[in-house]
Formats: sequence, C-alpha cells, structure tokens
Amino acid sequence: MVRAGNIYQFKHLSKFQSVEVFNAHKEQFLRQHPDLFTRSEFMAFEVLSQYSVVVPGVANAKIATLVSACAGKLGGISRATFVRMLRKAKTTGFLNILNTYRSNGGFAHNVFVFQPIEASSETQLTYRQQSETPSESRGENHHLAQESINLLLNLENKDLNIRHVKNDNDTFQPYSRTPQLQDLDHSFVPDNVPREFIQTVKPFFDRACEIYTFWQKAIFAYQKFNFQTPLVQLTSIVIDAFKATIFHYKRHKIKTSFTQYYYGTLTGMFSTEKRRERAAHEVIPRYNWLDA
Repeated sequence: MVRAGNIYQFKHLSKFQSVEVFNAHKEQFLRQHPDLFTRSEFMAFEVLSQYSVVVPGVANAKIATLVSACAGKLGGISRATFVRMLRKAKTTGFLNILNTYRSNGGFAHNVFVFQPIEASSETQLTYRQQSETPSESRGENHHLAQESINLLLNLENKDLNIRHVKNDNDTFQPYSRTPQLQDLDHSFVPDNVPREFIQTVKPFFDRACEIYTFWQKAIFAYQKFNFQTPLVQLTSIVIDAFKATIFHYKRHKIKTSFTQYYYGTLTGMFSTEKRRERAAHEVIPRYNWLDA
C-alpha cells in the first residue's frame, strides 16, 4: 500500500516508455484475449486505458470516478461491470491494482498499473466464470451448487445495492464478441416469468439466465406439492423467499450456497402454504342431531 497523491507521484511505476508503446501492448493483450470482456466490460477497459496516458500505463482514480466517466457512452455501465473487468484483467496478469492511504488515515484512490505483454507470449486466458464450487450435498443439491457458481459472482462484487443499467448492449467495438446467453439482460427473460419477480431479482442478478434459473427453482419446489393454486398466484411467496435469502446472505448467515438456501426457503414456505390450502378446502363434517 502506498500513500495517495497525484499521478506524477506514481511515474516510477510505469512499465512503458511512451503512450504509443503502452497502446501497442494493449492491442496485443486484446488480440491474445479476444473473448475476455463483454461489450460493457470492454467499454470500461477502454475508459481505464484513457485514464492511463498521462503516465503511460498508470492511472490513479476511484472506481466511482471511472464509472462516471462511462456515463456518457451509450447509457454507461454499472460499478459491478467495472469491477468484473478489473478482476478479469488482473487475473491475466496485465493489470496490477494498488491501494493507497491518506496521510490522516483511511483508504484513498486506487492505482492501476498495466504490465508489459511479452511479444512471444501465447498466454491462454486463465479467467473462468466458474471460479469456485460451493460444497453441497449429493443429488439435486449438487446440481444446485453448479448453478450457484455463476449466480454468486454478482453478490461477491459487494454491489448488491447497485442497479445494473437496462441497456447493456453497446455498439460494435473491436475485439468484442457476439453476445452469448450469459450476456443477455433482464429484458430477455421469457414471458412465463412474472414481471414482479423479475423486478425484485434484477437489482441483484440482472442477467436473463440468472433470473430464469431462480424461477426454475421455484417451479421445482412448487412441483413437490400437489397445489390446486397455480404457481403464478403464489408469486408473492417466491418473492418473499428470494428477499429472505438476500437478507440472510447480507448478514453472512448462509452456510451453504445461495441457490440451495433459496431453494430450501422456497420449500419451507410452500409447505406452509400447502397446509393453508388443505385447511381451506377441507369439508368439516356436520353432526346430525336428529339422527343421534
């Protein structure tokens, strides 16, 4: 950790003799990793690069400042998107991130230091979407754990309260790729998923596949009970289960995976609702006093 200061204080960290040399290494990095960034992450990467020209390959700025700099570019991006870009670039070794502190104590801005790319390097992409596998029980819970891997990435960014932008489809940029399933935002969720459920989930998980996965869990839990009430009429229960899972996650009370906890909460709430439904439809025997 180093003391906060202006950009020239970090000139000694630069690995490049000029902006032209830095740009050449950046272009080579993008050629080596053409599928590393989504379109929004690529935009974040370009903004960070633009902030790294006063001292070639070095930028000192808060993430909030860099996110704001993206605001004028086709709707901007979320903080979570910027953090994902940083994590990917750091994992490949092309970017180092240093924390700084104020003279009176406390953290200040970050210092982003780009690293040279070896000309003969054939480095393969080491970043993986599935970076870790939560421990789960056998059978269905193991399947839930596999689905939890991607879902938990958003939560681990510590950006639960950041609403992702609606328009995440930018115009074509060099080195960008055709949008994949995991890139589609909440507007692509199928119509059979209730709108109120989508509105509840999207501030935390704004990808269509993530939201659809949570609704599928609700379908699986619902099918365990012989409900007479259609699932769509029980949407409020599904929403309550999701909110309860978020609440306990924020309190660090979840010991299993996020998806498994959500599924278990759904099952418990549906069980209670099934008892209510059964009681409401039971025919109470009437005692015939005349034939007694």
